[in-house]
Amino acid sequence: MKTTNRLFITFFLVLTVAAVQAKTAREHLDAFYNRIQTMQAGFIQTRFDENGKPLQTSEGVFALQRPGKFRFEYTKPYKQLYVADGGKIWNYDPDLEQVIVKSIDSALGDTPALLLSGKQPLENDFIIQPLKHEGTGLQWLELLPKERESSFKSVRLAFSDKGLRLMEVVDMLGQTTRLQFRNVKVNTPLSGELFSFTAPKGVDVIDGQ
Repeated sequence: MKTTNRLFITFFLVLTVAAVQAKTAREHLDAFYNRIQTMQAGFIQTRFDENGKPLQTSEGVFALQRPGKFRFEYTKPYKQLYVADGGKIWNYDPDLEQVIVKSIDSALGDTPALLLSGKQPLENDFIIQPLKHEGTGLQWLELLPKERESSFKSVRLAFSDKGLRLMEVVDMLGQTTRLQFRNVKVNTPLSGELFSFTAPKGVDVIDGQ
């Protein structure tokens, strides 16, 4: 499950349930880049096997500040923390007493969230196409990575008139990780301390470059 989190890192972060009016899913996606600077939310993450059977559910909170800064914190069923400060990404696992640190540039291939942080157009890294899901009442987009060595197959985004409602990442084994947002706040001032990380004493720090 923790490996899945590293892949997913909530693809989440840079998208939002922002209250914007748009007619198509693509317009919702574009509206995020034009309007959202900060975001806070809780999330429920569910992982499914290749047959759609639920495997595990996690909960947590996250905060985002564009460009390139986020805090993604799992609280249930175990604790794990990801912090991006604009230059590096820190992954702290309290159970292992271990921190893995990477530069943002070296982590791009493993972290879809960074590709959506607003630093470059999505078309640089993804093929973006609409999807039809009958009976859902939502508008869907699929993002297919152009990089052949990507660690995931696709990302699917579902929008209502109020913005993003669901996000799904499909990995190379056919397993799907779904993220649902709750208690979303956008464009509110955030403390810089949220995006700063100092390794606790006695914890191993590993260079993941």
